[in-house]
Amino acid sequence: MSLRNEHGYSLLELIVVIVITGAIAVPLSTFAIKGLSSYTYLEAQSNTSIELNTLSNRIAKVIRGANIVDTAQPNTLTVYGYFSPQDTTIKKIRYFIQGTNLNIGVTPPSGTAPNYIYDPASEVITTTRIDLAMGGKPLFTYYDDAGNQLSGAFLTGQVKNVGIFVSANPKAKQVPVPISLSTRVTLRNLKTNL
Repeated sequence: MSLRNEHGYSLLELIVVIVITGAIAVPLSTFAIKGLSSYTYLEAQSNTSIELNTLSNRIAKVIRGANIVDTAQPNTLTVYGYFSPQDTTIKKIRYFIQGTNLNIGVTPPSGTAPNYIYDPASEVITTTRIDLAMGGKPLFTYYDDAGNQLSGAFLTGQVKNVGIFVSANPKAKQVPVPISLSTRVTLRNLKTNL
């Protein structure tokens, strides 16, 4: 029976183990980092889609109930209507783009009905999105009562339907494809075919 002198691992054995572990760990960590990056991007895109849908539905609801269309331009729409369900008086509501921001301006009336006054100094502006990526497309398109798109110079009284297009990308540096959503709304208080 011979006794061996056991002193542990040799330096060469430790180096081999470190090299093999590193060769396995680097691809796994790269895979994990890319997976996490993809997950955060998809989460941001999903949240953006939900937020744009909510925003578009909210704008559509206000426009649908509008009593008067005051301004109808590609990136600005001003209507008179009820901004929230709690409103008891008609407000002046302006949707407009400023840079990459989508803003909503609400002006409450002053005075007494039916002679309300809408003072521009009373307008409260709220920014609802800061990451619009419209790609040159207009926020609003307008249609007459026959469904024909209005272009050029037209009277705001001709507007019976409004197309709404919103597009945003909160992670533009990662992937340059924005989330887009479009809808079309009939102004029910301005219908002529009743």
